[in-house]
Amino acid sequence: MDTWIPHRPRRTALRALISALVCGLILTAAGPVGASGDPSRWAMKRETNESRIENDRRRVDLRAHMSELAQRHSRRMARRGELFHTANPAGYYLDGVSWSTWGENVGYTSGTVSRMQRRFMQSPGHRANVLNRAFRHVAIGTVRRDGVLWVTVFFYG
Repeated sequence: MDTWIPHRPRRTALRALISALVCGLILTAAGPVGASGDPSRWAMKRETNESRIENDRRRVDLRAHMSELAQRHSRRMARRGELFHTANPAGYYLDGVSWSTWGENVGYTSGTVSRMQRRFMQSPGHRANVLNRAFRHVAIGTVRRDGVLWVTVFFYG
């Protein structure tokens, strides 16, 4: 006697899981859907991690709440039209967070995120932050105003 099974739950579940993973990979590559901030934030994260990987460093994870703080800092720089570091960055970003070290890169360019990253990598101090092995997390804020991209990248570990 033959038994007919209309569908196989395991196979259906496996297909759903594979489909979810593929969609997740596509969304990750483009940046989270509905994520706050300029798309430049996600491009800056990608550029930062590419620089780290090229130099045998592990990727840094983006912290959304801290990125909102970095975004505010970038907005302030853009409004003033001047470059400056966050006053008391440890207190501003890391209140209530377990950390041992931090660094901050700020910059601006009339070009692209890639150009900004190249400039960071050409500056010894900025490069040291990008490649610091102790850093595991990053907050990124980007603002484009009047054709100028203002960037704040805060690292910690």
